[in-house]
Amino acid sequence: MGRHNIRAGIDWRQLRTDFALNNPEEGIYFFNANQVQTNSTLIGLATTSPRTTVQPIYRNISTFVQDEWKVDSRLTLSLGLRWDINPAPGDATGTSPYTLSQTSNLATATLAPAGTPLWKTDWRGLAPRLGFAYTLGQKPGHETVLRAGFGIFYDLGNALGSGGYYGIGFVSNSAYSDVSYPLTAPQLALPAPSVAAPYSGGVIYAFNPQLKLPYTTEYDASLEQALTTSQNLTLSYVGSHGRDLLTNFEFYPNKLGNQNFAATTPAYITSNSASSSYNSFQAKYQRSLSHGLQALLSYTWSHSIDDASTNALLPYLLRGSSDFDIRHQFQVAATYDVPNLHANELASSIVNHWGFDVRFQGRSALPVDVESPAVIDPSTGSYYFYQPDFVQNQPVYLRGNQYPGKRVINYAAFESAPAFVQGDVPRNYVRGFDALQADVAFHRTFPIYERLNLQFRAEAFNIANHPQFGAIYNQLSSGPAMFGYSYNTLNSQLGGLNPLYQIGGPRSLQMMLRLTF
Repeated sequence: MGRHNIRAGIDWRQLRTDFALNNPEEGIYFFNANQVQTNSTLIGLATTSPRTTVQPIYRNISTFVQDEWKVDSRLTLSLGLRWDINPAPGDATGTSPYTLSQTSNLATATLAPAGTPLWKTDWRGLAPRLGFAYTLGQKPGHETVLRAGFGIFYDLGNALGSGGYYGIGFVSNSAYSDVSYPLTAPQLALPAPSVAAPYSGGVIYAFNPQLKLPYTTEYDASLEQALTTSQNLTLSYVGSHGRDLLTNFEFYPNKLGNQNFAATTPAYITSNSASSSYNSFQAKYQRSLSHGLQALLSYTWSHSIDDASTNALLPYLLRGSSDFDIRHQFQVAATYDVPNLHANELASSIVNHWGFDVRFQGRSALPVDVESPAVIDPSTGSYYFYQPDFVQNQPVYLRGNQYPGKRVINYAAFESAPAFVQGDVPRNYVRGFDALQADVAFHRTFPIYERLNLQFRAEAFNIANHPQFGAIYNQLSSGPAMFGYSYNTLNSQLGGLNPLYQIGGPRSLQMMLRLTF
């Protein structure tokens, strides 16, 4: 429509899945090798459910309208509005998980009637978006473009919605001690799940009935400068704030005087209690393919802060650096195709059709949160790991070749604070290990006939075999022999994926032949 390019649409999704429950489900716990060898003195858990399959259904719908407005030859505006609607999940079999009647006063809370939605639908998910691009300089090969944007982005918040299928009304469980494996038939014969007071036999997964959609406000500005027709430099600021983020806390309402609950029955309460912020400076140099060479160099300084970095069974909210906060990150990636030499046929078959790739990654360390030994809050029955206190005149780190990674967190630098008191050590105060890794590859293409080619490729990940240490014993209860030491490599801490997709493992080599036609 003239200078306007308008788009509008509807995004409707339905996720329906079969969720099979084992019936019965049996779990055992050994605590030392002798117990395994003698099959004795272990803890046994048994769980049964009234049905073998449930079918949770998640539905969400979004509508949007967007206008790309070419104001003039220099300025382009991007204007948009999105409306996100995310009802509570249901169940195709007709039986949804239970929740509580209310979560504002657990001393008087009861189970809500069967079929009560886990939370009321939030209809306020309006998300405006605004962006612009303005060309400051138009000289070919030296263009300058200023960009900025602002937007609100809603999360679906469904991660905890199916927890209730392992909760009250759906399962019945019992724990045994000093038993052998496998559990006997009488031990596995549990009573049918019940919702009669006092509630027992399962966890109650409850949600604030007024649960809101968690959302993030994002904003950024960047300046892109062309250096030549094939090279450009971009400097950016990127920031965001998360609000109404989901939290999940464990409570024991019986300890608050609520006789509707058995003493050992917990309630996991999900509500909107957390927030976060992120600020970063980013620099990027990019060279598009020219004379066989293309390259990308990037550097990011950032700081992520929140009062909870996960939403599952939090002990408390405490503001600090995020669990995944990485202050510095540097990346280099380049590929070079060696120019073909116009020599005789024999020489060309040897020296032509070669290519090389290199990638280097370097980043600063992830945080480590030092925790005092766990204590039980008598008012809720929940376990808490409080922050410890600093010990004066003790270094936070000890260094030397005798330590893995030549460094260890000093056990003597911390001491447990008084019970139920947060110490003066900030959350995520200390750091683990930096990560450095270089990957290289070379390839050779053998032309066979017209479009038929054979390519040989060899790749080396972490070619220097640089050791990269991961997770660290962070609880003072581990004692001086273990506290502060790393117990795995970085790739294991990050999930143990193939080195193609994840750094931190030992040197890995692979070769391949590929036929293209």
